[in-house]
Amino acid sequence: MSKPDKMGDLEEIFEILVTSYSQRGAILPGETEMCWRPPTDAYETEDEFIVQIELAGLDPAQIDVQADREHLIVRGVRQDISPPGKKHFHEMEISVGPFARRVPLIPGVDPVSAVARYRNGFLYITFRKGPAGQPDPRQISIDH
Repeated sequence: MSKPDKMGDLEEIFEILVTSYSQRGAILPGETEMCWRPPTDAYETEDEFIVQIELAGLDPAQIDVQADREHLIVRGVRQDISPPGKKHFHEMEISVGPFARRVPLIPGVDPVSAVARYRNGFLYITFRKGPAGQPDPRQISIDH
């Protein structure tokens, strides 16, 4: 009688979890779900507030960007594009599946002025400083 392969069982469970999250495709994650958080920089210049988010390997059309008076919210799903089947990872640092990032806006930023562009794996959202426009949440389209 052979011993159960505990490492093999864990690898199989992990594969099922990664695959199930990465195949959710069209469903955008909520902030309370199990999400990864992409690296983000938020900084200001004299005239602007800029948020830069590392999102390599995503289709900009699959990224949801919204802003209200207080927050910028960016959500989406990065698909696992590795070949199907059982894998034995030696390094695993690239997050896949749903992600969400909420960034507080600094006072004096106009959320209506937001412009988003996706370049070389980075999403840049730029806000002008000045009086705030409409207070309702606003969908922001991405220039790519």
